[in-house]
Amino acid sequence: MKRILFILLITLIPAQHVLAEEDTKIDLDHLVKYGDVKHIVPTTKLTLDALPFTVKMPEYLPFNGSHHDFITSGINYFEQEGKLESDLRLDNKTNPNERIEMIFGNFPHEDFDLSKDQNIDQQNKGYYTEDEDRTILYFVDHQDIYYRIDYVNEDLPHEVRVNELEQVYHSLTDYNNVLIYD
Repeated sequence: MKRILFILLITLIPAQHVLAEEDTKIDLDHLVKYGDVKHIVPTTKLTLDALPFTVKMPEYLPFNGSHHDFITSGINYFEQEGKLESDLRLDNKTNPNERIEMIFGNFPHEDFDLSKDQNIDQQNKGYYTEDEDRTILYFVDHQDIYYRIDYVNEDLPHEVRVNELEQVYHSLTDYNNVLIYD
């Protein structure tokens, strides 16, 4: 009897190992490489599809970029508070100093200052801030989704970056309108 159990164990353990390996393989068709293959992150649409709320994406971009070139870090989930946050980045391929960064979630970004809220249109409150190389738009939409959109371009003055961000903001639409995958 012991001999039969031993033979069964020897034959079953390798089979379980093979099954476990097959179950944990990553389907690279749904992933994109970021940078010099330092990270592998999910595609933007895959990440946005996983969120329990609908995110808006800009149709207008201040430089020649494709919406499919947005890279995402995935979803940050803070289980105790039930908070979700995700971020996207689109680099200008012809100018390494220019990019769009978006952070959105069901809670305010840590830099969001509610005391600065102004009406940026009839539905949403928000405000612009200036940093050395970027202008940042913070706003919360009517679904209580908080956004931070950075337009990074150290070659442009703050006023020009604000104008570009206004165009980005006014072109926001459901992400499924701009991210179409077969």
